[in-house]
Amino acid sequence: MIKITVQKTDWTDLGSFDAKKWETIMALAQASNVEIPFSCGAWACGLCLCYIVKGWEYINKAYTTPSFMELDEDQVLTCIAAVKDECFDDENANIEIVLKRAY
Repeated sequence: MIKITVQKTDWTDLGSFDAKKWETIMALAQASNVEIPFSCGAWACGLCLCYIVKGWEYINKAYTTPSFMELDEDQVLTCIAAVKDECFDDENANIEIVLKRAY
């Protein structure tokens, strides 16, 4: 199981959901009614920026396309990022990813 938890800017949990292969973090959040702000949905505005609190090593930051913005190691644009494909190879994996919204 790969669980993604999203926190508000004040560090309180907003909600969580299970990751799915070939799905962006933004798409999963929307399907689970976990609100991450967004506007363009195409890596240009930066509104969906989140800080990676835990599990940065499991995230493919440029899953759908390279970022237009320069990001720090602990930042991710959720509209283009997803969990790395190889994380789904081990059915017994117990991975936790925690993101904190920037906005």
